[in-house]
Amino acid sequence: MSVSALLVLSTLATSPAPSEEAQPPRHQLTLYGRSGVTAYLSAARTHGGVGGGFGLRDTVDGRWLLQVDASGLTGLGSALAVRVGAGVQRQGWWAPAALVSLTGLFGDRLDFLTPEHPVPVAGPSVGLGLTLAPARFTLGGAQVSVLELGVGAGTDRPGLGLMYGLTLLEVGVAL
Repeated sequence: MSVSALLVLSTLATSPAPSEEAQPPRHQLTLYGRSGVTAYLSAARTHGGVGGGFGLRDTVDGRWLLQVDASGLTGLGSALAVRVGAGVQRQGWWAPAALVSLTGLFGDRLDFLTPEHPVPVAGPSVGLGLTLAPARFTLGGAQVSVLELGVGAGTDRPGLGLMYGLTLLEVGVAL
């Protein structure tokens, strides 16, 4: 057997099997910062504003996303947006994602008194919707997302409210 054949065999014997290469960790926690706009609009109230905040994301098997974040908002007074989401992302350096999100807005808002709502609607503004992140990229332990779009629906009983979200920039670091 030639020397080159021995080198090839020894390389094959010591290299990992294809199934062992580049397997994502079972759970990858990421701390991220975000900036953008969140607004809840209905016939009874307007709530939200512009601001930023922080969140924590768990990426399971490199594909499934679970996340929670909180953002301070200003513009219509002072408000706090709390968002919980679950979704899926594409694996690889370009990692677009889609998430189902439940968002609650707390704090200052504009109330409108109408015949359907003769008194202000009590409680936070809550919307359930879909968030799309088409320009999302992963490089090593860092993640960057630009222009995430979200839309959802909430209820002011009676009536329907719409929740809109636009994340201008989100930057995350794996823990």
